[in-house]
Amino acid sequence: MKKTANSNELYFITFTVVHWLDVFTRIEYKNIVVDILNYYIDNNKVEIYSYVIMSNHIHLIARSAEDSTLSKFIREFKSYSSKKLFDFILSNPRESRKENLISQFKSEGLINNKNISFQFWQNGNHPLKLYTKKMITQKVNYINENPVRAGWVNESWKYWFSSANPEDPVKCIR
Repeated sequence: MKKTANSNELYFITFTVVHWLDVFTRIEYKNIVVDILNYYIDNNKVEIYSYVIMSNHIHLIARSAEDSTLSKFIREFKSYSSKKLFDFILSNPRESRKENLISQFKSEGLINNKNISFQFWQNGNHPLKLYTKKMITQKVNYINENPVRAGWVNESWKYWFSSANPEDPVKCIR
């Protein structure tokens, strides 16, 4: 039986780039993700409580907003963001890794018959329902500490693309 996240409860979600490719090393790509997440928040598709954008994956704690389901948000986010990011990478004259990234996205797309020409995100995201306050706290801490564990910052609040930063660019619910 396929597990879907349709309720108004909180879920921990991970979106991972195929082959764990380090796409989000460029700020422009992170900004695209921020803009897309804010679009879904502004249009009552999702409520985001915690997030981090790492070099090759994104973690969220989210729930569906009034006008949507979480499964629909996940599906739409993956579809729209993959097209937007793929096109931006393809047209980015400063992208030195373009040939390699596009080649890997296209070869992965050939393997998956759900795609027409490329695949950006790995299949599945396995939303984990957060049943208790303890689980929520554990996942928020995990998200916030991701950049610290990666060695990018020594304190979680210093990482810009995270809800741990008091001035984070995504309109998270606090």
